[in-house]
Amino acid sequence: MKAIILAAGVGRRLEPRLRGKPKCLLVIGGKTLLARLLEALAAAAVREAVVVVGHGAEAVRDAIGASQAGVAVRYVVNPDYRKGAILSLWCAREELDDDVLVMDADVLCPPALVARLVASPHPSCFLLDGRVMPSGEEQILMARGGRVHDIAKTRAIASSYDTYGESVGFLKVARDAAPILRAALDAAVAAGRDDIEHEQVFPELMRQCVVGYERIDGTPWIEIDFPEDIERAEREVLPRIAAAEA
Repeated sequence: MKAIILAAGVGRRLEPRLRGKPKCLLVIGGKTLLARLLEALAAAAVREAVVVVGHGAEAVRDAIGASQAGVAVRYVVNPDYRKGAILSLWCAREELDDDVLVMDADVLCPPALVARLVASPHPSCFLLDGRVMPSGEEQILMARGGRVHDIAKTRAIASSYDTYGESVGFLKVARDAAPILRAALDAAVAAGRDDIEHEQVFPELMRQCVVGYERIDGTPWIEIDFPEDIERAEREVLPRIAAAEA
């Protein structure tokens, strides 16, 4: 298994805290978000990561290099990183040839959360946090009968779903499902939909493949999008992660 880490974005909502650096190099508790993810991958015995870079690409390469925590790191450049996030995953489409984790680089979480995804009995799988009250900002997973059928930024959950919750931003894709995801990416980009988020092609994957979920309610994690997220990460989430690991 390998990981594709999407780390090309600008992170405009976090300036001036970033001071021009990419969001994945934001330091929380003395380590960058990207370094923490690579350490979590190593702890889960994932030894290869492909990092998709764009904004601040050289800074990422300089900070991480060709190896981190025993994980071999390669880089793919998204030259159009100011467009939709779909292009970052599409630029790494040739890596969709095996069991793979697709990961957002702006997530702070404990290594156990990544290990939970890797070890899940579901060949293809999301991590689902059912604590959320949808505000329209989160990527909401909607499930029925033990499998995820849709993902969207929405406040309205259809009554036909028996489970819903926020996606952590990580997806495990099985080897036989990876070509389906690649075809969905190719079709969207060919149709001119290069301004959308990569999650918007996931429903096509779910239509053709069974994608399960692991509930991680109660596990400390946070996606870093706004300055207040940094404050919450440092004040609340990181201490809870440290306590869980102690």
